[in-house]
Amino acid sequence: MTDRELESRLASAVERAAPNDVEAVLARCGDQTGAVVPLTAQGSAPGRKRRRWAPLAVAACLVLAIAGGGAGYVYQLDHAVASVVCLDVNPSVELTVNRNETVLSAVPANADAEVILNGMDLTGAKVDVAMNAIVGAMLTNGYVDELANSILITVEDDDAQRGARLQQELTAQADAILASYQVNGAILSQTIQNSAQLQQLAQEYGISAGKAALIQTIVDSSGGTKTFESLVGLSINELNLIYSSNSTGGALAPDPADPDQIGTVGGAEFTVPIQTTGQASDSAYIGVEAAQQAALTHAGVSAADTTFLEAEYDWDDGRMVYEVEFRANGREYEYEIDALTGQVLKYETEGSGVPSQSGGQSVDTASFIGEEAAKAAALADAGVAESEAVYCNAWLDYDDGWPECYEVEFMAGNTRYEYKIALTRAVVLEREQEGYGSSGTSGGGGTGTAGAGSAGADIGADAAQQTALTHAGVNAADTYEMKVERDWDDGRLEYEVSFKAAGYEYEYKISASDGTILDFERERD
Repeated sequence: MTDRELESRLASAVERAAPNDVEAVLARCGDQTGAVVPLTAQGSAPGRKRRRWAPLAVAACLVLAIAGGGAGYVYQLDHAVASVVCLDVNPSVELTVNRNETVLSAVPANADAEVILNGMDLTGAKVDVAMNAIVGAMLTNGYVDELANSILITVEDDDAQRGARLQQELTAQADAILASYQVNGAILSQTIQNSAQLQQLAQEYGISAGKAALIQTIVDSSGGTKTFESLVGLSINELNLIYSSNSTGGALAPDPADPDQIGTVGGAEFTVPIQTTGQASDSAYIGVEAAQQAALTHAGVSAADTTFLEAEYDWDDGRMVYEVEFRANGREYEYEIDALTGQVLKYETEGSGVPSQSGGQSVDTASFIGEEAAKAAALADAGVAESEAVYCNAWLDYDDGWPECYEVEFMAGNTRYEYKIALTRAVVLEREQEGYGSSGTSGGGGTGTAGAGSAGADIGADAAQQTALTHAGVNAADTYEMKVERDWDDGRLEYEVSFKAAGYEYEYKISASDGTILDFERERD
């Protein structure tokens, strides 16, 4: 083999061993300073034979130089961040991971996370080992239990496929850890890409980018009913309850290649839907079924009479609530129930467009407790005997022609009482009382004496109703939502009469003693 053939084969082998990366090698070489050593050409001594191994030495040096550059390149890859993994419960831990899924750093994002990472050195550990240690510490320190069993796993990676694969691996690992501790866990997991907007939100509110992405997802799907600020203080378990209640998605594996599964949160692309495993614990609350029953009881409707019944978790006015919706007897109901106490906080009803006649007499009231039971419940709550009450009235209160509750009013001594009683149970929904001065028989405001005298000169509800109808020029048969209430106002007994007819709504105040019209209003309905 000639020298030229040997050099050619050696050059070919070098090219196959390493790519031509001269520019990258030069880029890693810094500027050199110091003395300049001039090189002078040295000719061969006369008569000396030329060294044939010189080209081989040059080629070998090139191999060593290229191999050294390749080793530096590999070292750089092993110490470069490929993915960022966030684990959120309330402690928030951020792991940076290289291409080999080795942890480069573990950083606590809040004070609780400092407790979790205390004494741990996770640098150099595989990410699944780090996951095991962190989740185990969260369980041991009581951050994850049967009352709050949710964990959020977020993988931030510009390579969507690699991020989705790591997300699935970590989700399976966390699920196995929770099972080993005999905790029925619930895991939310997501893959996002780096976003300046998400990082800004995370820094502004002192949370992880993963939690910021989850909150923004809920806000974006709320139709403008929720704000980022209102949700930022919630735990991952509470956010999971809200997300799961309002999400029609499931634990579907995202496909980064599918454009229908790509969305934006805070300006960053991410794969959707968020994956969920397990069910978020609601053990700290009354439960969906109890919330539904509270709404049905208040409305006086049985579950068998509903054609649609749904309850969802929500956050409103600084507390967890259930939003209950149902349809019954041609009407739609919307309730807001306190998730901790079961109290009715808000409710609305909407009719089918056909008003109920005669104050809603078409409603089946067989399950209602009745006016006498409502009176007894109010008097018992006030600690007043019926014989001590100057007057005591109870009636069904209607909204848009549909019964909502019983209203009870009475006067005892110098105090006026107003109550709202549930339709199907003797439960007080609301109470008010107001004093009117001394209750002696000779005056001091004359409340007690005046009340007794007025009660003796009472024209009655039917007469008060007819007085209002005559004044309005309306026949009783042409009215709907007729309501007559006896009231005590400014030391006198009077009737409040309201009804609708021919597109107008009428309201009257009639003196109970002589039938005088004290006040009236008419407006378009």
